[in-house]
Amino acid sequence: MDTLYIHRAPVRFTHTDPAGYVFFPRFFEMFQAAVEDWFTHCLGLNYAEQILTHGVGFPTAHTECDFKRPCRLGEVLELTVVLEKLGRSSFTLRFDGHVGGELRLTARSVLVAIEMVHGRPRSIGAQLRERLERYLSLCREAGTRD
Repeated sequence: MDTLYIHRAPVRFTHTDPAGYVFFPRFFEMFQAAVEDWFTHCLGLNYAEQILTHGVGFPTAHTECDFKRPCRLGEVLELTVVLEKLGRSSFTLRFDGHVGGELRLTARSVLVAIEMVHGRPRSIGAQLRERLERYLSLCREAGTRD
């Protein structure tokens, strides 16, 4: 892990409305896909295994998005995943969405670690915390800002 993770999401027909623009709820699906791939490919922890094997989930407790310009069918949305805050049982991610270098959206999500059996918050495990701390340092070194 030496660079910020960028999730590339091709805008597909299934994402768009009849005018060819991404229907806004589909962006939230893209954010979730970015989180899952970030866990697996950047943090080195298989997201599905966290849930199915270790019994730890990461539901979104809060999310918000500012849309700057629409995204259209055939474009590739590049979502840079920025870790902004790390707490005891939660962390805040920012997604900076660009198409061809142009900022199209900025979103934030607060994810909470929970025990899947009871659905209650739990502390972030030591292995994940260590990797999140390294990524947070990387984000700070990169000088990511709002």
